[in-house]
Order: sequence, then C-alpha cells, then structure tokens
Amino acid sequence: MAMMRVDAGRGWGWLVEGWQLFAQAPGIWIVILLIYLGISVVLSFIPFVGGLAYALLSPVLAGGMLYGAAALARGEPLEIVHLFRGFQDQERLGPLVLLGAISLAGYALMALVIAVFMGGGLMMGAALDSTGAIVPPEAMGGLFAGAGLIALLIVLTISVLIAMALFYGIPLVMLGGQNAWPAVQDSVAACWINILPLLVFGLIYLVLAVVAAIPFGLGFLI
Repeated sequence: MAMMRVDAGRGWGWLVEGWQLFAQAPGIWIVILLIYLGISVVLSFIPFVGGLAYALLSPVLAGGMLYGAAALARGEPLEIVHLFRGFQDQERLGPLVLLGAISLAGYALMALVIAVFMGGGLMMGAALDSTGAIVPPEAMGGLFAGAGLIALLIVLTISVLIAMALFYGIPLVMLGGQNAWPAVQDSVAACWINILPLLVFGLIYLVLAVVAAIPFGLGFLI
C-alpha cells in the first residue's frame, strides 16, 4: 500500500464509500456488528482479564471486518466468518495482536500520567500542610487546575497517537501484509500528512454518531 496525500474532501468520500459497501450487504453487516458487540460485552464482564483480552483482540476483529469490506470491494460476497479472518490467518494474527498490545501500552501510559499528576498533587498538599504554610484556597485551586490541564493535554495527545497508530495500522497489517511496528510508523505518518481529511471525516462522523445515539443507540448498527 502506497502512502499518498489527499485533499480534505476525501474525508466525506470515505464515509460515502463506506456506506456504499454497507448498502451491498446491510443484513450481514448488522449481524457482524452485533457479534462484535456481543464479544465486547462478554469480555467486559470478566474482571481485568476481559479488558486486556478486548484490547489485544479488537484489532484482530477489526481486521476481519476490513477483510470483509475488501472482499465486497472486489465483488465477492460478504460472509459472517470474515469477522474471524484474522484468527484464521496465522501470519496476520501475531502482528494484529501486537497492535493491540501497542494500544494497551498507550492506555497504560495514560493511566500512569493521571496517577502521577493526582499523586503529585496530593503529595504537594500534604507537604504544604506539614510545613504549616498558609496557602490561599484560590492559589491551591489554580495549581491543581493547571496540573489537571497539563495531564489532560498529555492524555489527549497519547489517545490521538493511539488512534493514528491504528487507523491505517490495522489495514496495513491485515490487507497489506506488513508487520506491526512498520505499520504503526506508516499509519502515523499517513495520518499526519492527511490531517485535514481526517478532521473532516471525524467531524462528520461525530455528527452522525450524535444522530445515531438519539434512537437508543440503534443507529450505530448502520
């Protein structure tokens, strides 16, 4: 797969092309999505291990859906079993799970940042109390607000990097045959040079997600 820069209008084009693929087999797509959601719900009920398993396996399942979409684009029929294609292809399974591990490491880093800033704030407050220093509540509030803002910016940056790593990383592994780390590097680079169409894509998707959430979330199935 060659990396290329596209104009901002492609963000809308991606959504249109995605809808066209969905419209070719809407019933099977809905069943695939329901199975995916069912797996997610089951894993969410398993303490700790379930969350880890979901993080590691979600790129495998997403890769399966991409494989099904590629099959439709080639004129082949979509099958429910396509969802599990990543598990069947042993050469792709390892790199896809590794993508999940990379994203899991990112989430762990986000949790560490939050813990460090929260712990640091508590330790600073305790240290000031132990010295008997009188600090105005407004000053303490401003200090904690500033630290919280810095932590929020760091967490948002990490979450964006995770999204950039997976956005093209999963198709590069599943459809392009790349290994995990080169796919992550290429994905981040491709997202960076196409930041405008991705922003258009994300904003339109956000609006559609709000609309889909109105009828009890049933709109997310399409």
